[in-house]
Amino acid sequence: MIAASAVVMLVILRKEVSGPEVDYRLATTGDASAIGAVHVMSWRETYAGLLPRDMLDGLSADRRSAMWAAVLEVPASPIATRVYVAESAGEIIAFGACGGQRDDAMRERGFVGEIGAIYVLQSHHAGGVGRALMNLLARDLMARPVSGASLWVLRENLGARGFYERLGGAIITEKAAADGDISLHEVAYGWPDLARLIC
Repeated sequence: MIAASAVVMLVILRKEVSGPEVDYRLATTGDASAIGAVHVMSWRETYAGLLPRDMLDGLSADRRSAMWAAVLEVPASPIATRVYVAESAGEIIAFGACGGQRDDAMRERGFVGEIGAIYVLQSHHAGGVGRALMNLLARDLMARPVSGASLWVLRENLGARGFYERLGGAIITEKAAADGDISLHEVAYGWPDLARLIC
């Protein structure tokens, strides 16, 4: 279980960025719809030109919302996924998720935690929101306690890859994955010591 003091610290984190104040907190099931909408919008903004247009047009905020609702309804446990949201002017503008490692090979290499998602609307890029979310996810995992974690990113997503590298992430491996008829190439980044993400 996450320590009570860590919960207080994680939930009340507030950060000034350029523009309106941004608040960070644990997501609730009532956030699923907004998270689903941010998920789809982020994909369309980030992957335009990298993934087929019809694939991006076919994304459904309703399906993503249902997926996140199912994640948020799972009872708390040391390996359960926790989701954090960033809010500005009363709207969710970003979210991140972390939990136990789903990949056996990664777990065997010491990456017991996984950052399963981090999405920030393009209008809030370069304002420190992504860095603050990574900080929260790292603190959450360390409180479980998990010392190392990894994440997967599309190989062609050079902006995100640069972001992870600036945060000290190192490439662990690559893999090919399929989404219907589309072949995707992903790169895994890892942090053997999550304390490097704490700022």
